[in-house]
Amino acid sequence: MKKLSVKDIETFRGELFHMILFSMAWCLIGEYVLDFRDYAVGLIVVLIAVVWLALYSIRLYDLEGALGENSEPAFAAGTDVQRRRDRQYALILLFEGIAVLLTWSILLKHGRDNWVIPSFAFIAGLHFFPLARVIRLPSYYYLGAWICLLTVAGYLLFASGRLEDRDASALIAYGCAAGSVLDGIVIVFRVRRELDA
Repeated sequence: MKKLSVKDIETFRGELFHMILFSMAWCLIGEYVLDFRDYAVGLIVVLIAVVWLALYSIRLYDLEGALGENSEPAFAAGTDVQRRRDRQYALILLFEGIAVLLTWSILLKHGRDNWVIPSFAFIAGLHFFPLARVIRLPSYYYLGAWICLLTVAGYLLFASGRLEDRDASALIAYGCAAGSVLDGIVIVFRVRRELDA
């Protein structure tokens, strides 16, 4: 078994939690947009996957406890490296929040409320690119690209009249949820691979 640090386990657990929250939020947005016309089938499928990810996260808590104090962290809290990462992480979230608020205000002011969900999804997709660099999680590049491409495709389907704005928004929302669940599964397999190395 590879010697993982407590910090490694904390990072993996934190990212699993991030994917659980992200997928549930987008799933609920999708159900809201659909007015539960799918009888919550999508919500149930995503919920099953999220419960599995949450149960694996509990295993990471146990592994973290087993490592205890015998494992040296990859970088100690309070070091320059950790402070720089924390600052970059905070800046990413700050800029994302500002972008969401500005976009929301501009779209509502111009009567384009049907563009809100695609716009928020695109912003969420973009935030994964710098986040991948800061957290050093390569799967975030793929997740960000997936969400951005999905958003553009959904918008084009809506703009061309092939889908109603409601259906395009639901497609985007569930695509975001599916992408984040898949990324959570990738994180689980990455942990297993590192433990088996």
